[in-house]
Amino acid sequence: MQHEDLVRAVVAAVAFGVMLAGHYIGDHWAQTSGQAYGKGLDAAGCVRSTAMRHCAGHVASWTLTTTVFLLGAAWWLKLPLEPGWLAAGVGLNAVTHFIADLRTPLIRLGRLLGRGGYIDQVGVVRPAGHTNSGPGTGLFELDQAWHIGWLAVSALIIAGPPV
Repeated sequence: MQHEDLVRAVVAAVAFGVMLAGHYIGDHWAQTSGQAYGKGLDAAGCVRSTAMRHCAGHVASWTLTTTVFLLGAAWWLKLPLEPGWLAAGVGLNAVTHFIADLRTPLIRLGRLLGRGGYIDQVGVVRPAGHTNSGPGTGLFELDQAWHIGWLAVSALIIAGPPV
């Protein structure tokens, strides 16, 4: 393994780890209750423009959170980040997060890939209210898996291409 390859591997590993931490903070602490309940296009009585606004607000704060974690680690560890690859990785993360958090695209993809039963049947018993998408549901688990998978792809992009 060449020195440049080792540096890229370290950048990718660090980027993934700190962005994963930032992801959980951004998804569960920075997101407002209004964003969490209002961002899904699948909600009864959904107004598309309102859902898009809630989702965009959430993705903006989420992207800021993951980026702060990444840039903080890069500064602390003196990682050599290239601005173009950094922007590409962060941008990919934001776009894929937005698509999934509208929920309808993720539900459609899940059903297309044979995960409909998982979406419909996996869930904890909850009081009345928003019962189909929060923690403990199949949709929530698919959502988190989607985000973490794209975090890994983004981390590889942030590390830059082979030299």
